[in-house]
Amino acid sequence: MGCVAGFPDFIFIGPNQSVFWLELKRRGGRTSNAQDDIFAHIRACGFELLVTNNYKEARDALIGHGILRGIRGGA
Repeated sequence: MGCVAGFPDFIFIGPNQSVFWLELKRRGGRTSNAQDDIFAHIRACGFELLVTNNYKEARDALIGHGILRGIRGGA
């Protein structure tokens, strides 16, 4: 996905002017030096950023931030 080296895969805009950044990695994938630098800057600006290879963790974070509604019936 990444169009700009080091930039997170997704930016979500949520309720109350919240912004949530998400970087999805393959299992065993690691962040690059460019990503580490950009991610540190994003966090220093006060934004939340999740780096994960786990669908459930990403989904739960988006639900927790009010970006997605809770999913009925599991999944």
